[in-house]
Amino acid sequence: MQDLWVHFGSKFPGTMLRMPSYTSLFILWWCVISGPLVAFGQEEPHPIAYQAENIATVLLHPTGLLTSLPFIPLDGGSLELRFDDLSPGYRTYEIRWQHCTFDWYSSPDLSSSDWIQGFTSLPFEDIQGSFNTRVSYTHYHLQFPNNLMAFTKSGNYLLEVYDPTEPDVALIQRRFVVYESLVDVEVDIQEAKSIPLKRTHQELEYTLTHNSDLFIIQDAYDALQTVVLQNGRWDNGISGLEPVFVKGEEVVFSQQGENPFAGGNSWRFADLKSLQFISRGLNRIEEGKKYHHLYLEPNELRTYSYHQARTDLDGSLVISNERQDDHFGGDYVMAHFALACAQPFGGQDVYVYGQCSDWMYPLTHRMQWNKQNRRYELTLFLKQGYYNYHYMTRPNWAANRHDVESLVEGAGEVDTVEGSHAATDNWYFVIAYYWDMDGYDRVIGLKGAKPEVF
Repeated sequence: MQDLWVHFGSKFPGTMLRMPSYTSLFILWWCVISGPLVAFGQEEPHPIAYQAENIATVLLHPTGLLTSLPFIPLDGGSLELRFDDLSPGYRTYEIRWQHCTFDWYSSPDLSSSDWIQGFTSLPFEDIQGSFNTRVSYTHYHLQFPNNLMAFTKSGNYLLEVYDPTEPDVALIQRRFVVYESLVDVEVDIQEAKSIPLKRTHQELEYTLTHNSDLFIIQDAYDALQTVVLQNGRWDNGISGLEPVFVKGEEVVFSQQGENPFAGGNSWRFADLKSLQFISRGLNRIEEGKKYHHLYLEPNELRTYSYHQARTDLDGSLVISNERQDDHFGGDYVMAHFALACAQPFGGQDVYVYGQCSDWMYPLTHRMQWNKQNRRYELTLFLKQGYYNYHYMTRPNWAANRHDVESLVEGAGEVDTVEGSHAATDNWYFVIAYYWDMDGYDRVIGLKGAKPEVF
């Protein structure tokens, strides 16, 4: 009988514990009578993102850095949350936070008073109704930490927005990271070592350097965990890598040809800022009874095209319009996407993907095949702004699923439509976690890097 791997959550330094074969039968028997072995009954990690149907355009980023990912230092960092409520009337919402393990389970040994100084939930006070727009909405805005609360521990955090009359129902869920700079992180991005993937994939080598003045890594194999993200995507992040070697104050990691990232391609863009003038990439603008309809020029497959580097937002978006305040003066429009294709992809769905889809694969962003026009089509309800996006494919069976199994076995593929190039200008982030004796995964270092020109 093979060894059995069991998930106990991050209450222990290594979240996956290997049981020797002679205990496997006992463990299997125990699972049958006691249920799944997960951290305090939580069977799945917290979602990458969630929002209720009446909520739109959720933006979470460091204060003043519109296209940056929600990663902030423990000392002096600040995040900005914005969203629109499309439902009629005025509602009072509140925000709360949850400290999580490195793999996004609730930290089992902490209570809210352990990671927050001050109030553990706050109401929104900066609320503004839309002005001179066809689509009416209420815009909410909050910066945190602030003079009412502060984080006292680094780590992964889950943000939740809720109606205080229904506190058990989360209307918005978003992930963010609070980090400390206790170790130096050096990142080297290279072409994949595997010859078949050399021109299409990228992989990382990175080194953590610690010293006795700030922090000492005493256990680099169990207490230390790292996560590697491409463009901030949690759905294809790589974790569980073990150090290649530990030498003095250095802990060196290398994928050694395992789990490389598809380089992908430069991001496509949709310029929806103007309702008066046709910008680059737009075919036409039509004024409907309820909405403006913006038709993008049909896109072509880039599967086998040469790589053409261009400046982009790494999949992000910026809310903007030409006439009024960006956030409560921007209107919502119907944006029409089209992807020309000789035949539909058998067994695969096509999605419009990026920050515009919350880095997920919701059904609202799944394209439909138009047999007559020989193309995939999709209409999205979007706020005026500038959007980056990719066309991603995913197996049919994974539709409307975002659990761990579907994200691994039914991962989104960029190369089917966009092609994949080792020279693509991707952002990579290495996050280093260390199991603290106080009972939580502490973020001891975080570093972002882009590849050099190969």
